Amino acid sequence: MTTDQMSRIFIDDRIESYSEYFPDGWMAKASEESQPANFLNKLVLDLFLAWRTISYTASMPALVVKSMQATTLGYASYVSPDASIIAFGEGVLAKLSRRIPELVEDRRLRSILSAEIVNLAVEFRTARIATTPELPVEPVWRHSISNPAFVMSVWSSQRVSYLSFYNAYEAFLTQCASRAYEEGRVRANTTEFKKVLRTEFGIDISLPCWTHPELNNARLVRHALSHANGRETPDLKKQNHGITLVDDVLQIIPEDNKKLLTILRSAVDTLIDAAKDHHKFAT
Repeated sequence: MTTDQMSRIFIDDRIESYSEYFPDGWMAKASEESQPANFLNKLVLDLFLAWRTISYTASMPALVVKSMQATTLGYASYVSPDASIIAFGEGVLAKLSRRIPELVEDRRLRSILSAEIVNLAVEFRTARIATTPELPVEPVWRHSISNPAFVMSVWSSQRVSYLSFYNAYEAFLTQCASRAYEEGRVRANTTEFKKVLRTEFGIDISLPCWTHPELNNARLVRHALSHANGRETPDLKKQNHGITLVDDVLQIIPEDNKKLLTILRSAVDTLIDAAKDHHKFAT
């Protein structure tokens, strides 16, 4: 990738941003709320499985660097077993004997040297155990984001995650609408879909679950990422979406994904509350 192309990529350069996409306990609480309605609970669990795995993709930049750190620290903390120390001593003596033939003839000296080599190795091992290895994660992260290939993977991870978070929600909502609809399956791009959300759940959930301006913005962003290679579309330009642009290309960062999930979680809570007592979702 050229320098000019790299200049059109913007990422959040803080490693701590790539974590905590969901608040503690929210999934468990929402799942518990849906449990009285068995069919609804299955759909909720499917959604949460998708979201959880997507969140790991969104967290991957930090996970990769922290794994590198953990691997290095694990290697630094490795302690040689006794058998390795003894084998090391024997190996050293074998090499010395080839260079100093007298060691072969003087068995007493050979035994003394062997014991001392083992004792020294044990001392070195003890000193190493007493020393706690350190490798701060920040320098590893800084080194990683100086690599253009890593930066591109970070950039892409957030775009892919945004698409996937939203698509999983839309699939969940469509499945719920189809379950509630008397005539069966309904698609999100039909007039019947909005009608179902307005009339089939006991209350009108069309605004908080589908037509709310923030949800509309999210759909337009999804469309731009899917069909315009991330470029801001004419429809999206009319909205106050708040996403950073570089040369008219959307730059999705963790904050955007977390904002999206806040909007979607609220919609899911509304839908669960409306559907949990609906007879169609009981079994």
